[in-house]
Amino acid sequence: MKAKALLIGISLSCSSLAAYGFDKTSLFFYGQHEVHGASAIVRETGHVDAFANADVKAYDQAVIKAYDTCSVEAYGHTVVYANANTKTLAFDNTRIFAGNSATVDATGSANVQASGNSVVIAHGNANIILTNNASVKAYDNCTVFAADNCTVEAHGNVTVMALGAATVIAKDNAAVKAYGACTIDATDNTNIDAYERATVTATKSVKVELHDSAKEVLAKG
Repeated sequence: MKAKALLIGISLSCSSLAAYGFDKTSLFFYGQHEVHGASAIVRETGHVDAFANADVKAYDQAVIKAYDTCSVEAYGHTVVYANANTKTLAFDNTRIFAGNSATVDATGSANVQASGNSVVIAHGNANIILTNNASVKAYDNCTVFAADNCTVEAHGNVTVMALGAATVIAKDNAAVKAYGACTIDATDNTNIDAYERATVTATKSVKVELHDSAKEVLAKG
């Protein structure tokens, strides 16, 4: 019995040490935890704050707050708050809130809200909301909403709504609705609806509909 108790104590001790940069990977199922420069797997309803190059894989309904230069892989219905220069891979139905130069690679039906110079690459059916100088390269059937001075590069069958002073580069079969003072550069078989003071530069193959004071410029070449 004493040996069993000692073994349990050693196991818990190793788990605690792993959260501070030692060799083993910590596993959390519930409760609030911190990981500093170590690896962790978070499942069910576990909450983890990650710092200093920590590497976290999160599943189910986990909640992760990542700082510094941490890396996160998120699955299921995980929620990630990605700050500073963190890197996040987002899958399934995850929700990512990225700020302050964070990088996000999203696929599946992931939902991403990015701001503060954050950079997003989106595939599948991901939904992206950009504000405050964030940017995205979106592919497949993604949906993008962009405001402020954000930049969108849309490929495949991506759908974009752009407001304010956003810039959109539309290719393939992308569809764009642009408002405010947006700037649109469109090629291939894209469809552009421009409103208010939006400006569209388009090749002859692009379908453009102008409303209000929006204007079109024929692309050179």
